[in-house]
Formats: sequence, C-alpha cells, structure tokens
Amino acid sequence: MNWRQILLKTGGLCSVAAALATQAAIADPAGVYVRSLMGEASHVERCFDAVQKPGAAGLRGIEACTELVEGDPPRDRLLMAGLTNRAILYRRAGQLDLAQQDCVRALAYHDAGADTATSCAAVYLSSGKPELALRVLTESEAPASENRAQYFHNLALAHHDLGQYALAYEAMERALDAEPGFAPTVELKALYRVEAAN
Repeated sequence: MNWRQILLKTGGLCSVAAALATQAAIADPAGVYVRSLMGEASHVERCFDAVQKPGAAGLRGIEACTELVEGDPPRDRLLMAGLTNRAILYRRAGQLDLAQQDCVRALAYHDAGADTATSCAAVYLSSGKPELALRVLTESEAPASENRAQYFHNLALAHHDLGQYALAYEAMERALDAEPGFAPTVELKALYRVEAAN
C-alpha cells in the first residue's frame, strides 16, 4: 500500500473549516413519506414535504413535524422520522439547540438507522461538534444505496473538522464512488492535494 500525504490547498485551516461548516446543508436525507388518503395533506405528509423543499415551508414544516411528534402517539418509526425531519428543519432555521434535542430523541431508538445518523451528524457538524457527528456516523452502518453519498460526505466533514485529513479523503472517495459528481463532496475534495510520500 502506498502511503499518501493529504494536504489542504489553502493556507489557512480556520478559513477552510468556517467555509465548510455550511457544506452539510446539502447532505440532508429525508425521513418517511406517508401520503394522505383523504384529500387534505396530513401533517405527516406536510412534515416530509417541508424537508424535501428547502426554504419553501420552514415554519409551517416545523409546525407539521411538531404536530406529528406531539400529537397522537405515532408508531416508533413514524415518530423517529418526525423527530429527524424536525431536526433538519430546526437546523436550517438556525435553531441548533432544538435540532440537537430532537436528534438525541431520534437516535435513542434502537433502529434509528443511517438516515437519522446522517441528518443528526449534519446537525452536530453545524453546531461545531464534529466528534459527536463522527460518533453517530460510526455507530451506524452506511446506507446500502440511497443517501450513501450524503453519509460519507458528512463522515468526511467530521474527519476534516477533527484534522484527520487522510480519513476525510478516504470518506470523500467513498462518497464519490456512491454518487459520482456529488457536488458538496466535489467542492470539498477540491481543497485537497494528494502527494506521493517518499
């Protein structure tokens, strides 16, 4: 195996870390989608739709997800998806403390899964807590196909923010293997230069 040095192309690590703090915003998977059978969209559907359409329904989406989470006790999987989606919406609204609270609740389910881990890792990365993001991702298995690029992108960001550049680069390569041309990872990878070690 050839050992490589992974170096940042920019001069200042602080400016790179600050610029990358927003990268995870693109790497949000969505929760569950349940279509209403009775004409009007259910709060479950409105919660899902708000996550799918960034910026379109911020406050209404949070309200729909809150109705799902705090209304009649939903099934565990539906509650977990509602918490995950609301965490995504809180993060987009800059309410990181509330997003983290929802992540703690969602991740407490034994079958939280990679989508919840990926979304909550984005919350922790946005909150300046890459060590929590890394823990959440490594305690979860990478998704088989859907959202695999987002999972590895967030893993790369966590390693990057912790100064583990070789591991970050490996995670970037896995993200691009999962989805060639995945824009957030392409942008992140452009900051790196690979040199053969002597």
